[in-house]
Amino acid sequence: MMRVRDVQHPMLPQATEEELSRQRAVVSLRKLLNARVRSQNVRRFHEEGAAAFAERNSRQPQSPDDIQAALFESMGYRMWSAANRSAQEMIWMSVGEPIFRDRDRMQAAARALAEAPDRKGSLHLDPDYDPSPEIAGTDVHLQPGGYGRDDGPDDIVAGAFYETGGNVFSFGQGAGKGDSKAGVIFRLLDEEFPDFVPGRILDLGCSAGAASCAYADRYPEAEVHALDIGAGMLRYAHARAEALGVAVHFHQMDAADLRFPEASFDLIVSHNMLHEIGAEKRRRAMAEALRVVRPGGLVIFQDVDTRFAPTEVHRVEKNWDTAFNGEIFWQVYNEADLVADMRAAGFAETGLREHNVSAVSNINRWYVISGRKPVDGTPTA
Repeated sequence: MMRVRDVQHPMLPQATEEELSRQRAVVSLRKLLNARVRSQNVRRFHEEGAAAFAERNSRQPQSPDDIQAALFESMGYRMWSAANRSAQEMIWMSVGEPIFRDRDRMQAAARALAEAPDRKGSLHLDPDYDPSPEIAGTDVHLQPGGYGRDDGPDDIVAGAFYETGGNVFSFGQGAGKGDSKAGVIFRLLDEEFPDFVPGRILDLGCSAGAASCAYADRYPEAEVHALDIGAGMLRYAHARAEALGVAVHFHQMDAADLRFPEASFDLIVSHNMLHEIGAEKRRRAMAEALRVVRPGGLVIFQDVDTRFAPTEVHRVEKNWDTAFNGEIFWQVYNEADLVADMRAAGFAETGLREHNVSAVSNINRWYVISGRKPVDGTPTA
């Protein structure tokens, strides 16, 4: 079953040993920063930052803005913040060199795969689609050009950046090669919905298509569709799926404005999409998911587990990405009432559940919210 994070295929850049060495160095640096340095940030707040803030302001830090300011009163926190930002930039430098050096071969491979007579899936790009400016105009995760990057008719750079950079980032977070976002949902389905077998699946915000391919592999009889905002991202995702021999139909489309008929999917999923979009778009995406899922069907939104931060100081520390990592909606996501949003969209109260699911390695955990469409079509109160 396709759950391995870094499965090999011809769309990956062929890095030299020197380039791989630089990537391994970034992984090692990130592991050091996370395990040895970031893990001390809350202690630094209590032992250094809060006292310095109180001395400077004649009061204790109280609001989230106060806590953020107090964190930056700590020299150790400031050093971690600068090093963490630099390490994130180093990820993209370490993967960018092999991507641009190998881009011609990768683009040729993508064309051949997309035009192959025996291709299994499809690619539907919309020349009139204007990607959401708050996403397309942001270098999310500091990825150069962001998710909406499109350098021309054959461009695949955004997808190559996403998958290759994502592997380096994840290994630097301590995720194992067997961990994947789709694997988390498969675990949830096995444990909570063992008899559920979807016939049509929709992956919202599919990025480079790794999860989409995993669903097509797990459910070979199902018809799998996937969407994202960027043409370059989707060309790569389509070629990747064809290289792996699975059928996925990719669409350039907004999750908040689905161009599918009502009640046309059994399972709708998203992976790490909620923290990339604003509150209004998030609510529209939930309502759209409810519209296109069949009665009794299942909608699952999986995302990062920062929502489970134990204290206000932990939560503010987790919000570092909002200001310094191109994650402009990170704090919005952390503070959202997602159950209320799902309920307002019309999901059945009895079917709404929040889950804290571990990755395969049991090191990382993920936030998951699932909901079922009422069988009789009656919305909840």
